[in-house]
Amino acid sequence: MNKLLRWKKWLAASALVLCVLAAIAWHQSRSLRASQHYATISLLIPDRMAPDAPEVAIWRQAARERGVLLRPLAISEWMRGIHYGAPAAQQSVILPDTFHRNISDAAVQTLIDVVHAGGQAMVVQDGGLLDERGYYNKGSSRLSQMLGLRYGDYDTFKDQLSDYEEIRGAPATMELLGIPPGRYLDAKAAAKLTAIDPAELAQQEPAFPSFIAGYTKDSQRFTVLKTDRPSGLQVLLQSSNGDVVASVNRWGKGQAMFINLPLTYLLERTDGIFLHGFLAYFAHQVVQQPALLSAPDGKGALVLNWHNDDGKAIGYLHELQEAGIFDHGHQSMHFTAGPDVNKPGDGLGMDLDYNEDAQQMIQKLLSQGHTIGNHGGWIHNYFGDGASDSNSDDFMPLLDLNNAAVTKANHGQQPKEYSAPNGNTPLWTYDWMAEHGVQAFYTVANVGMPPTRQWLGTRQIHQSWAFPVLTYGQVASAEEASFQKMPTEEFGAWLQQVARFIEQTRSIRLSYFHPIGAVGYLPAVKAYIDSMQACVDRAQCQFISMTEAADFLSRRDQVEWSLQAQGNADVLSARHPQTLADMAWTLPRKKYAAVQVQAGQAQVQATDDGWLVRAQGGQELRLELRRQP
Repeated sequence: MNKLLRWKKWLAASALVLCVLAAIAWHQSRSLRASQHYATISLLIPDRMAPDAPEVAIWRQAARERGVLLRPLAISEWMRGIHYGAPAAQQSVILPDTFHRNISDAAVQTLIDVVHAGGQAMVVQDGGLLDERGYYNKGSSRLSQMLGLRYGDYDTFKDQLSDYEEIRGAPATMELLGIPPGRYLDAKAAAKLTAIDPAELAQQEPAFPSFIAGYTKDSQRFTVLKTDRPSGLQVLLQSSNGDVVASVNRWGKGQAMFINLPLTYLLERTDGIFLHGFLAYFAHQVVQQPALLSAPDGKGALVLNWHNDDGKAIGYLHELQEAGIFDHGHQSMHFTAGPDVNKPGDGLGMDLDYNEDAQQMIQKLLSQGHTIGNHGGWIHNYFGDGASDSNSDDFMPLLDLNNAAVTKANHGQQPKEYSAPNGNTPLWTYDWMAEHGVQAFYTVANVGMPPTRQWLGTRQIHQSWAFPVLTYGQVASAEEASFQKMPTEEFGAWLQQVARFIEQTRSIRLSYFHPIGAVGYLPAVKAYIDSMQACVDRAQCQFISMTEAADFLSRRDQVEWSLQAQGNADVLSARHPQTLADMAWTLPRKKYAAVQVQAGQAQVQATDDGWLVRAQGGQELRLELRRQP
């Protein structure tokens, strides 16, 4: 009896040990697989943070929009995978700002070792700056040596750890970061269009001649941690005080990128161009990932958005028609349809329901292939100046009136595009747009960006695509240029730079005009459109409406793609539930010597620095990407 009891106890203990060992093995295997997700960047998140938390969703959405392979991974799971044998040289990781300040010494050392062994890392400002208890390191940041510069030295600076500074860089670097001309200015333009201190403008920095500017007269300043300036560091951007804002450092066999800006914080406050830009730069310039392009067929796309505010607009539209402005592509024409402009009863509005000339103009524009949209709220300036988050009962009926009139003129089709008078978009207008099937809206947030799913704090406006306006300092439209007494030549030179940028970056951007302003700067506007048409004729660009762009981007959102290693090549696999038509990838020549279509339909074209692959249709595509020897 005792022997039988001992035997049963031994079996139970053995079973328990086997279960524990199996659980450990499963845990090891899971962590190893997570850290071995080939060619995908790991966004390292706190262990207790959910993968669908808003802060994480911000990065995931940005990655989808920029054509980057990225997945969130709890930092402890990533560390376990490394310790269980995941190849360090295949690791590409991002340590984000704002929501991942606290990490352990063990995590810091793992990251340092991985990069030294050949991995790639991007550290964003205060990411990992504090230990698990919430304390600063004694002296500079624990990641300073890997990043190649001293920062986060609380012992020295105390509560003066950061400054509020302008940012400088070279035009070529700005554009690699997706920052278009006008969002960066040379010193001469900055002196005219911003309030940057003349003493800072006078500083001679040949390697960093341009300044980042917002859509405001005020100079755009950012919170930047104080740094030293060691030699040998590749500095991409610097502050006006000389602090490093963005850099890449060679560490052992790997590379470590430092971004001294609060990227997550800025995107939450509608300035997402920096998170998107640095994420894409890290993925495509440092990691050398392929990129799923965000324009149809990988051709640069210009959205021309026309805001027709009042009764005078129709006369100016006639002048623009005679000049041939609307003979090009598909454009987005938005109308404020009410009888008034500044206040009810002033009679200065378009009065679309009873204006035969305006109705005929809309029919002409429709026959030319253009798209009709709502420009807000019936009484342009009254709505633009008076609508707020707290008075929807007073102003929402004006949206309904405008929508009814424009729908009637649009052959009974409810418009899918919207622009806000004076850029004023109270929170309730997003709900109105969602209820009325709006797919695309103009915005003065996130200026300079391609179309995006806009975030307001941790709330995403996910039903429609936001189309940020292009700006030249405090100037976005021709009338604003006239307010600044800007010569036609200067305004035109900026538009020409934009045309070049759109072609070279193969991206979608929106320019907006009022007819009255465009007539005043007609030579510049016509030359801009002619330059884009020449690019269209070279099969490198396209004119596109907001609705067409939004439809493409929503279809693109459904693309699932991945990379897998196969001998001395990578295999890119892509699928779409309907069709991959219009989708395109760029592949870096530094990494890939040749591209071959294994399955599906695609055209492969060599470019100056890589390969351009355009899918021709079908639901699946497989490419063999032969690595450089």
